[in-house]
Amino acid sequence: MILKRGLICYLAQHEDEEAIAYDVAELKELLVNVDIEAAGVVVQRRRPDVKYLFGKGKIEEIGQQAASEQIAAVVFNRELSPRQVKNLEDLFEDVEIWDRTQVVLEIFNRRARSREGKIQVDLASLSYLYPRMLGLGGILSRLGGGIGTRGPGETKLEVLRRAVRDQIHELKEEMGEVRQNRTVLRQQRQSAGIPVVSLVGYTNAGKSTLLNALSQSSQQALAEDRLFATLDPLSRRIHLPSGRTALLTDTVGFIHDLPKKLKEAFAATLEELQEADLLLHVIDLTSPYWEQQVAAVEDILGELALDDHPLLKVYNKLDAFEGDPPFGGVAISARSGANLDLLRQLVDEALFPEQELEILVPYNRLNEVGRLRDYLKVVTEEYLGDGVRFTVRGRLQDLERLRSRLSAAEVEA
Repeated sequence: MILKRGLICYLAQHEDEEAIAYDVAELKELLVNVDIEAAGVVVQRRRPDVKYLFGKGKIEEIGQQAASEQIAAVVFNRELSPRQVKNLEDLFEDVEIWDRTQVVLEIFNRRARSREGKIQVDLASLSYLYPRMLGLGGILSRLGGGIGTRGPGETKLEVLRRAVRDQIHELKEEMGEVRQNRTVLRQQRQSAGIPVVSLVGYTNAGKSTLLNALSQSSQQALAEDRLFATLDPLSRRIHLPSGRTALLTDTVGFIHDLPKKLKEAFAATLEELQEADLLLHVIDLTSPYWEQQVAAVEDILGELALDDHPLLKVYNKLDAFEGDPPFGGVAISARSGANLDLLRQLVDEALFPEQELEILVPYNRLNEVGRLRDYLKVVTEEYLGDGVRFTVRGRLQDLERLRSRLSAAEVEA
């Protein structure tokens, strides 16, 4: 595939060269996923200009450089306002104007496969598009999403804006249905007593590969070495060393400065994290910027009020890492299988802390224990004249659930 030549325009308000290098490297990688190759980088340190983001003099220099180097796309590291988009498109003839938010939205648009994923991406894209429908320029044709936006005249602007408003309204209604369905599924899981483990982490950290490795399911999740390879939440049962099971879920990968519209659109997916009994923060050890990526994920978890949630750091790609892995977690390789047994054991211990209950179950109520054998470990059982005395070990909520079931059964009897 032939990539378009692009020019990155980076506006900095600080002197941190390492942070700038990290942002530029990530933006270059993002651009490859929308078929743009960064042919150069222009950095300006100043306050944002209301009209062009960059200063007028620097923008004129960029225009000359774009013309002389046959640049097809100029990409800004910050989100452009509707006014800035209009001014820049008027200034740069035959050159696409992008900002980082638009790049991420386009990647999500290309990756979405399921109905739910497409609804969320379309909602984010149209919400971003709507206030920018001033000049009906290149940004409109790229993010129009099947609403007939390529090339209409200015007289059709209000008709088009109304169409976008209507489509946003419809998508929000569909997302309401998605939320209701997810609520029902969560309630079913909770009533069954199945603990939930959610994978979180920076995009391309290897979450889907880990999901496949731990679940060993015949239905393998898509796992590719690219950003945002999968957007659709997936769930698989995993078997733990104690003989009990848990539900392992994969979520959309994070990225620093995740666009606000995407956070809003993917709220239904991210809500799943609130119900998780344990979060596994998957970290790519081979990334030279893994520490910054960890900080970005922790910031997002904080925004979601999950910074105090039970969490285990999982340092992935150990097979391709040289040196000693960091402390405070477990180092594994989802691809080679290194230390996966240790990870299963740690998950088991986190989900099922050692608590025991001794209880007498009448013979006609043994089915109440059978329902929870997947989530409770039977330590001892003694057959008596009026029933079986069990010593069971498991999570406190599962023990309480067993006790309440038996109490309810006695009332019914």
